[in-house]
Amino acid sequence: MTSLSLYQLNQLIKESLRQVIPATIWLRAEIHNITSNYSGHCYLDLIEKSEHNDQIIAKQRATIWASTYRLLAHKFYSATGGTLQAGMNILVEVSVEFHELYGMSLNIKDIDPTYTLGELQRRRLEIIQRLKKHGLIDKNRQLPMPRLIKRIAIISSPTAAGYSDFIHQLTHNPHGFTYQTTLFPAIMQGPQTEESILSALASIESQNSGCPILSPCFKGTSEAEGVLHSSFLTPHFSFDIVVIIRGGGATSDLQAFDSEQLAVRCANFPLPIITGIGHLRDETILDLVAHKNLKTPTAVAEYIISRTLELDMYLLELGDRLQKNAILRLEQEKNRLTSLSAYIPQYALRLLTASDNKLTALQHRIELKTADFIAKNRLLLDRKSDQLSTTVNQQLQQQQNNLKLIETKLQLLDPQQLLRKGYSFTTHNGKLVTSITQLAPGDTITTTLADGTIDSIVK
Repeated sequence: MTSLSLYQLNQLIKESLRQVIPATIWLRAEIHNITSNYSGHCYLDLIEKSEHNDQIIAKQRATIWASTYRLLAHKFYSATGGTLQAGMNILVEVSVEFHELYGMSLNIKDIDPTYTLGELQRRRLEIIQRLKKHGLIDKNRQLPMPRLIKRIAIISSPTAAGYSDFIHQLTHNPHGFTYQTTLFPAIMQGPQTEESILSALASIESQNSGCPILSPCFKGTSEAEGVLHSSFLTPHFSFDIVVIIRGGGATSDLQAFDSEQLAVRCANFPLPIITGIGHLRDETILDLVAHKNLKTPTAVAEYIISRTLELDMYLLELGDRLQKNAILRLEQEKNRLTSLSAYIPQYALRLLTASDNKLTALQHRIELKTADFIAKNRLLLDRKSDQLSTTVNQQLQQQQNNLKLIETKLQLLDPQQLLRKGYSFTTHNGKLVTSITQLAPGDTITTTLADGTIDSIVK
C-alpha cells in the first residue's frame, strides 16, 4: 500500500495549487480583522458572507508585506481619503501561497480603491432607501426645535479639538448668553464609534425619562411672530437638544456615521439632534436623519447662539410692543374716563327724573287699586257680617236646646231621685257592695236611703 508523509502531501498540494491557480488573481472579499505589527507588515482575515444573511461562508488569512503595504496604503488613502478598516469590501490582487508548515494564505500585491468606494456608496444608498421606506429620514426633524436652547447634551470625545471649539464658542459668545452643557463622552473615530455613540444616546435618554413637567411655549404663524401662550404647553425634559460633534479627520472615519443602526436610533430619538461632524464636503447618513446638520462644531455653537439672539431680539421687540400698546391703551382709557365723567351726571339726572316719574305713576296706581280693593271688600265684609250674625244666633239657639236636653238627662240620672223612689245602696268600709261574696258574718254595713242611713251587722 502506497503512503505519503504529511510533508509530502503538503508539497503535493503546493505544487497542485501552483499548476491550477494563476500566479495572481483579483479577489473580492470583506476585511474581517486587520492588524499591523512593528515591522510594518499588515495581516488580515478576509471573509465572504452569505447573500441571504450575515453567515460567514468562506474565510482566509492574507498578508501585505511592509514594502507593499506602504505603497498600497498610500494609494488607497489618495483615492478614498481613509485607511483600510474592518467591514470594508475590497478588490485586491493576490497570489495564493501554500507553506508546508503554515498552510495556505494570500499575499496581497495590489488593490483597486474604486471598488471599495463603489461598495460603500451602494451600501449607503441601500440604507437611505430603507430609512425613507420606513419614514425615518424626516422623523427627528418633525420634533419642535425649542425657541430657547439652554440645556445641551453633548456627544463627543472630551479630548477632541471640535469639542473644545464648541465649548469655547458657546462660553465666549459676545452677547453674554449662558448655557448648561453636559458631556457624554464617546469615541468619535475607529471601529468602536458606533457602539460608543449608541451608549451615549442611551445615557441621555435615561436621564431624560420620567414624568414631564409642563412649561409654556411660543405659538404663532412663524417663529419670528410667535406669541407666548400659557395654554400651549410642551413637555419639559432634562435637556433641550443633543449635539453630536467631532473635529476633522479622514473621510474613512465617517463610515461609523453611515451606520443604519445609529441612523435609526437618532431618527427615533425623543429630542432634536444637531450634528457637526467636521467635514465640509461629506454628508453622512447621520446628517441626513438629524434635525439639523452643520459642518463643524463651531457652526453648531453659532447656530445655537443665533437662535438665542433671535429670541432675545424678539422678546425685546415684544416688550417694546407691549409698552407701546399699554401706553396707547392707558391713553384711550383716560379719554374714556374723561368722557364718562362728563356724561355720568347728565345720565344720573335723567335716571333720577325717570325714576321719580315712574314712582309717581306707580303711587297713583297703588292708590287707585287700594281704593277699589277697599270698596269691593267692604261690600263683601258687610255680607259676611250678616251671614256670621245669623249663623251665630242659630248656633247659640241650638246649643241652648242641647244644654236643656242634657240637664233633663242629668236630672233623671240623679241618685236622689232614685232613692226617693224607694231605691237604696249598701257600702262596706266605704266601698259599694254589689255582691254577697264581698261580705262575711260580723261585717258592719251601711245602707243609704233617701232620708238617712242605717248601719247593720251581717249574721
